Amino acid sequence: MKFSDLGFKKFINDGLAELGFVKPTIIQQKVIPLIKKNKSVIAQSHTGTGKTHSFLLPILNNLDYQANKVQALIIAPTRELARQIFNNTKELLKFNPLATFGLFIGGDDIEKQSINLKNKQPMIVIGTPTRLKSLYEQNLLQITTSNYVVIDECDMIFDLGFIDDLDFMLAKINQQANISLFSATINNGLKPFLTKYLAKAQFIENINDNPTNSNIEHVLVWTKNKENKYVLKLIVESINPYVAMIFVNKKDQVKQVISWLNEFGIKNIGELHGDLDPRQRANMQKRIQNMEFKWIVASDVASRGIDIDGVSHIISIDLPRDLEYYIHRSGRTGRKQYSGQSYVLFNSNNQHLIDTLKSMKIEFKSKKLVGDKLVDIETKKKTKLTNKNSPVALEEQKIISKYKNKPIKPGYKKKRKLEIDKVKKDIRRKHIKESIAKIKKAKYKKRREELFDN
Repeated sequence: MKFSDLGFKKFINDGLAELGFVKPTIIQQKVIPLIKKNKSVIAQSHTGTGKTHSFLLPILNNLDYQANKVQALIIAPTRELARQIFNNTKELLKFNPLATFGLFIGGDDIEKQSINLKNKQPMIVIGTPTRLKSLYEQNLLQITTSNYVVIDECDMIFDLGFIDDLDFMLAKINQQANISLFSATINNGLKPFLTKYLAKAQFIENINDNPTNSNIEHVLVWTKNKENKYVLKLIVESINPYVAMIFVNKKDQVKQVISWLNEFGIKNIGELHGDLDPRQRANMQKRIQNMEFKWIVASDVASRGIDIDGVSHIISIDLPRDLEYYIHRSGRTGRKQYSGQSYVLFNSNNQHLIDTLKSMKIEFKSKKLVGDKLVDIETKKKTKLTNKNSPVALEEQKIISKYKNKPIKPGYKKKRKLEIDKVKKDIRRKHIKESIAKIKKAKYKKRREELFDN
């Protein structure tokens, strides 16, 4: 399937062509036709799978550009993510001179925003919960006319304590509006909210058994209780990144890691964390998007949901307490058609967290320190025990018995092996097909029940 097959208006197709977008991702293939037909969706998909364009494209396609009123409301948890969505919108509307859109986030000049809103209401409103609520309460932003509402990274909105602001705004929206929710994870705390506003939404899940993209290689570096600074230096010297992001748990660690990198001879370093004032944050994000930095040091909240093109390496100095944030960290790399590596500094203190990540079906490659070098650790493969009563084993025995009762001819072993291999392949294919169908059916049913269980 290509974007040109989805029936978009000319200005959308021209915008996609300008961006070089040809084929939609899986989540885009599932979501775009539904929103295009004014259906509400709850979409859960891994980081880096194209969620933003899956809601922007059909909404921008459907708006009435002759009506000068708020028609679409897009709510994001952080200023950086809201600004990114705003930039994505601007790119897609390059060939539509009638479109108007506004960005409303904390830290921006509210007086200037107020004056602009008194003069004209934008067709597309993008912002953070608190600022949007404040402008509405001052009778400046008329969100009640919205036909489309999108809640992006809803789990983070919940985690940051903005769910009450969100609930306040949605209660004011036209009941016929299309409300859709997008998130990499959906936790139980969201159940009442989903039941209240999205009970009729179609649930779309694009989550496979591996919680991260398959083109990300996860690497554990056993530190042997060496200092993090020493281990980081070895990693930095062993890789040649296009763009590398180094994650820390606390914002005050950012300066420390930057000082380490300076000692390693790296001078031009980007940073993303909560201590940057609004102007610094906006300027830093712009410089990062302009590819001014090869190295970026970040905290989790400040970088969540931001798509930085060309990130080839992720390094986690510490693992976050909430391991879902590791999924988001590693998801900064391996996006689109690119591959990437995610390094984790590993010691006895975070062994339990590593075990939990492994139980989440994240497969790690391991490295250890040998002198001043990082060396791969070879993992031993466990021998699988064959169940003699399994369908494969029983069919195999039948074939062996059949040949026992025949005169031995040259090449019989090869012929017998081919027969056995074919039977094994057929049985396993059938078993896999049945299992996948059964798992999908049960998983979808269970997820629907969880989402809307009162």
